[in-house]
Amino acid sequence: MGKIESVENGVETYEQFHQLHEQYAQIWLDETFLHWDWWVAIILSVSTWSFWFLFYRKKESTDRLLYAGIAATLISLCFDYIGTSLGLWYYSGKLTPSFPAWFPFNFCLLPVTIMFLIQTKPHIAPWKKGIFYGLATSFIGEPLFVWAGYYVMTGWEYIYSVPIYTLVYLFCHWLTRRESFESLDADS
Repeated sequence: MGKIESVENGVETYEQFHQLHEQYAQIWLDETFLHWDWWVAIILSVSTWSFWFLFYRKKESTDRLLYAGIAATLISLCFDYIGTSLGLWYYSGKLTPSFPAWFPFNFCLLPVTIMFLIQTKPHIAPWKKGIFYGLATSFIGEPLFVWAGYYVMTGWEYIYSVPIYTLVYLFCHWLTRRESFESLDADS
């Protein structure tokens, strides 16, 4: 296959992708937007962060915890992109028609629960909390969202998620313990 044929195949594939996205956007508008599952996703997203900011945030550690929360979000987005691209799962009731991940989980529930767990009972060994988080998220959280119809597993098993969630938690915990930040201010 020559360079021109390769470019033409790429353009054709992009056009097919664009058409599929337009079809999906119309389905989303007709069947998801402003329906009950969309509203539940909005409520989950807002209430999760509201709870953390208003009631359970250790104010002196906000920056460190948010650093870990952002890392958790980015990691989960990467895994979600890979999983949905490989056809292992998909989401319904999404807030937007163009994002492959489920916004309330990747941007709200996952980072906030990790930040909550990091600051709760800090005397407990991180590996124990990580295993607890991996088990709880895999065998309570995921089945709950499967039952509610938000998360559809097509080639994935709950047990596969345990080490992933455990390692994500441990990495985020490790990030909050870093002391290597230095001021960017020239006067400091």
